[in-house]
Amino acid sequence: MTPVPHASSRAVRALTSIRAYTDLTADLAIVLGSGLGDYADQIEGLRIPYGDIDGFPCSTAPNHKGVLHIGTLHGRRVVAMQGRLHLYEGHTSQDAAFPIEVAHALGAKAAVLTNVSGSLNPNFADGDIIGISDHINLPGLSGQSPLVGRRDVNKSPFVNLTRTYDHDWLQIADQSTIGTLQRGIYACLAGPHFETPAEGRMLRLLGADMVGMSTVHESIMARYLDMKVLGLSLIVNPVITDPENQPAVDEAEIWKTVETSQRKMTSVLDHVIRHAPVA
Repeated sequence: MTPVPHASSRAVRALTSIRAYTDLTADLAIVLGSGLGDYADQIEGLRIPYGDIDGFPCSTAPNHKGVLHIGTLHGRRVVAMQGRLHLYEGHTSQDAAFPIEVAHALGAKAAVLTNVSGSLNPNFADGDIIGISDHINLPGLSGQSPLVGRRDVNKSPFVNLTRTYDHDWLQIADQSTIGTLQRGIYACLAGPHFETPAEGRMLRLLGADMVGMSTVHESIMARYLDMKVLGLSLIVNPVITDPENQPAVDEAEIWKTVETSQRKMTSVLDHVIRHAPVA
């Protein structure tokens, strides 16, 4: 097997395990967030449950099936993660970023990361798809970075995150049938509980437009591996910052919004996969 630059020994084990099933490679990685995993069923190729891949953590979150899909979609070679890994499941930040390591080992040079989030921005409505322009990594500020302990003599862990989310790919996403996407700063908390109203107000003061429990670990690993990153966030609820005048978050309503918005997310993903350059 050809050596993979900057791959951890764990990623090499996972790649060896996958190679027992297939020789397929990928140019583009897709991570599908909560309730968005059905998109992967379009891929013509092979499906491998995470539990069948050596060293690959299993996904236990609701509506995260935990299946790796590799094959062809819209004429592009893709690998899709049908479900992701979160800190609130008991995974480490290295676990959460591991699917990106594996995608890179399979050849991916870019990653499209999708999630669902709560809105702190009054201009965002439930069902809106927001192009992530930047992030605030609260777990990372307390030492939970996927690059902690990274030991690659040929690669510095001090990754520049000034332009984590690729401007050109965002502009390509703007050209789908949905039209130009609003931009927003995504704040990541560890979860699984929702933030308190005071925490919501704090995040708004920090400049966050939406808040969730994922994505940033994957984006950091992708940039470490010199992959382009596109982040897409589906707004599913307003963050409660004023409990006296806002109704409590209803989990059933969140899943309903995800279900009714899948066609919009599919439109954006289809356009990006067809038109974004992977070099």
